Amino acid sequence: MNDSATLESAQYPATRDGLAEALQAIDQGYLWLDDKLTVRGNNQAYCKLLRLEDDHQLIGQPYWDVLKLLLKRGEFFDSGDDVSFIAESLRSMRRRESRRFERVRPNGTVLRIATAPLPSGGYVHTCLDITHESRALEDIRRNAKATVVAMANFSEHRDTYAGIHVLRVARLVGQTAWQLYRRGLFPAIVDEDFIDQVSTASILHDVGKIATPDRILFKAGPLTEEERTSVKLHAAAGAKMLRQASLMVPDSRYLQVGAEIALTHHEWFDGTGYPQGLAGEDIPISGRICALADVFDTLTSRRPYKTPWSTERAVMQVHRQAGSQFDPLVAEVFLEVVQRCETVSLVQWSEAMSVGHLHIDEQHRILIDTINQLASAESQSDRPAIAMIIDELISYTAFHFNFEEQLMEDAGYPELESHRRTHQGFVKRVQELREEFIYYRRRQLGERILGVLRDWLREHILGEDQAYRPYIGGLE
Repeated sequence: MNDSATLESAQYPATRDGLAEALQAIDQGYLWLDDKLTVRGNNQAYCKLLRLEDDHQLIGQPYWDVLKLLLKRGEFFDSGDDVSFIAESLRSMRRRESRRFERVRPNGTVLRIATAPLPSGGYVHTCLDITHESRALEDIRRNAKATVVAMANFSEHRDTYAGIHVLRVARLVGQTAWQLYRRGLFPAIVDEDFIDQVSTASILHDVGKIATPDRILFKAGPLTEEERTSVKLHAAAGAKMLRQASLMVPDSRYLQVGAEIALTHHEWFDGTGYPQGLAGEDIPISGRICALADVFDTLTSRRPYKTPWSTERAVMQVHRQAGSQFDPLVAEVFLEVVQRCETVSLVQWSEAMSVGHLHIDEQHRILIDTINQLASAESQSDRPAIAMIIDELISYTAFHFNFEEQLMEDAGYPELESHRRTHQGFVKRVQELREEFIYYRRRQLGERILGVLRDWLREHILGEDQAYRPYIGGLE
């Protein structure tokens, strides 16, 4: 042995054995494939992360068979067509492509998976458990959204319907932005980050109304010119508040986009809106989208000064105002969204569901519509919309149950506590559903869960709610 070989041996003793020992010791799983995509090696962490039995021998198996084994056990359950998923994975490797992606195992473990070609012609796969980091990031995102909702509710706390209004507006804004993205419209602005930001930020569109006096905000009759001028101040006031808040959190796109929306969602496409009289492309796309969602939901909701319009009547109003109040292209896409939201009906209102109280009946109709909206989003595999509608459902059930329980208490209903426990059980179930959907990154809820929500709502309205009907006669 020459001197250099002796030196190398001294510096790197048992290199192959040492490397194998090191790879077995790390918590990152690895799988080594040769140039024929046959497994040549793996470490214990790989088997542990994917819950493969110790006695299951991967070495010598074609990678195709490993994928089929994992899919058969329920891994990558959200990949859609299993055969297509396997074929695309193999095509990617044959093209010598590197890939990085995340997958959620059926038990909720989040894995970051990377694949990279080797100079020898083989491949190496690595996977790392990032569940803790993933959930922490999701908690940060949800806390940011919760803060935005709290800010909006603070400004709207005097209006019991407004808290639900802002969530419905957020969902319509998000769905419209997604449809713009799918159609390739406004590509310089509308991307996946924008969709997330604009849907959440739109919750703050009317935050400036905190400065509007109650006597004006809840006036049942027409406003005077002076009162209309006072109401119009809320757009600039809201933008100012959000800009000041963003100085403390300069990286918050929610606050920045929220300020933009607050200022511009009452601008008209023809330049006759307020507060700046902007027109056409000078109005930010965020404001143009929110203008439609805000007006549409206001028209179809009850307000102190109006009864709710039908969807058909509100759609006709959008058609009439396209090109004047609304951007005609955005209006076209918005109406596509509305039409798609009406495609599925799990529950239908019937007069047999009436409890003889105007507000309770209307709230039940809204709950039925929310379940139907959820089913429509499910049928389109629209995951962001599903998440937002679940939030709507939780928020509205809390509002409705409080209203209903107060009515029963005022009426002296003897089964109030039992009714309240039933309500609490439903809210808890929907909250658990939301956590599972978000943290397990489900693409869909599934027919069983939708069926449970449908049956509970229908049976609760037709059964338990009918029991208090004789007690609430004459109450408003």
